[in-house]
Amino acid sequence: MKIAIVSNNTFSIYGGYEKVTSLVLKTLKEKYHCEVFIISVPHYVSLLNKPPLEIFTNFPIYRDSDYESRANYITTVSIKRFLGKDLLMNLRSLKQAFSGLPYFDIALVTDPLLLNSTKVALIEKGMKAKVVYWDHGSLFGYLRGKIQKVIYEKEILKGIFSTDAFLCISSEICDFVKGIKPSANTYLVYNPVMPYEGPLIKRSAYPNFVYVGRLTDSDKNISFLLKGLSMLKDRNWELIIIGTGPDEQKLKNLASKLGISERIRWLGFKEDPFSHIEEATALVLTSRWEGFPMVLVEANQRGIPVISSDCRSGPKDIVINGVNGYLYREGDIKNFLEVISGVIDGRLKFDTPENIAKTTERFDADKVLSNIYNALQKIVGGSLT
Repeated sequence: MKIAIVSNNTFSIYGGYEKVTSLVLKTLKEKYHCEVFIISVPHYVSLLNKPPLEIFTNFPIYRDSDYESRANYITTVSIKRFLGKDLLMNLRSLKQAFSGLPYFDIALVTDPLLLNSTKVALIEKGMKAKVVYWDHGSLFGYLRGKIQKVIYEKEILKGIFSTDAFLCISSEICDFVKGIKPSANTYLVYNPVMPYEGPLIKRSAYPNFVYVGRLTDSDKNISFLLKGLSMLKDRNWELIIIGTGPDEQKLKNLASKLGISERIRWLGFKEDPFSHIEEATALVLTSRWEGFPMVLVEANQRGIPVISSDCRSGPKDIVINGVNGYLYREGDIKNFLEVISGVIDGRLKFDTPENIAKTTERFDADKVLSNIYNALQKIVGGSLT
């Protein structure tokens, strides 16, 4: 099977998306003997100023964009939307990429804005590859705000209707796609999480919360976490933040303004973040949207309970209230404080670290990777090259 992954990601910054895609692509190549190509077409060329990560250099990779700058991207999209035309994001770059590739069976697209242009590019190049959408949270992100919805919804809906099949990493993504296209060919595969056989992390006697992830506030909503904790200055708590990102300094400034800097430890990026945690009360995730938040599963694997927003999508598939964590209503500060204070006071309890770890077995990497490969085989059917 020959697979081209089509993404607006640059593959140059390591995060949850890169962790999953590198594992899936490596397994498809080495275990299932697939030929894999990477096509990276971000919103504009300047985003490609860093080289791809070494983990992706074992694959043929094409990187380009139709748009020279952010201003060029915004102007082009605005004009096309005003004129009522299809956006056809990065169509020129996609056609150029397809021209340089041998025939392939599947275009595995990970950004909904590229679905329509991928289909059009394949048709114009006379290629018959199946278009498969593998969402990692972008779908809900693009359709969240009113302005974004006006700009992008038509393009995304057209792309969904033209897509041959969907690999869903959460049940909410499956439900959302089926709500738009009832006849959609969907496969619920989750995301693969590598087995963990190390020691479980101790439950902290002192309220000690942990955030692990990229420091981007638009999606991760870390400012919500800081503001919420600042309302509990009369309680004992500490926060450890592991990760880096473009909003790091802004968030540090906010913590200082809220008067909680002395309660926060910023550890920066760590290759193995959980090895830097000796004990914890819970990992906290306050995201506005996700695809499948692997950090929740990784925390549970180590016996750490989680407190997460019930955002779209993924947390509801992972968190079992009162067992391995608690969910609160996304964006609801009152509900968030009820859960956090309940955990601090001991009114809300979790299961043992051992039982928490057992809840992650359904996301075992071998099982999920096998499901992904089997789904791709079914989608292609008898047309393998």
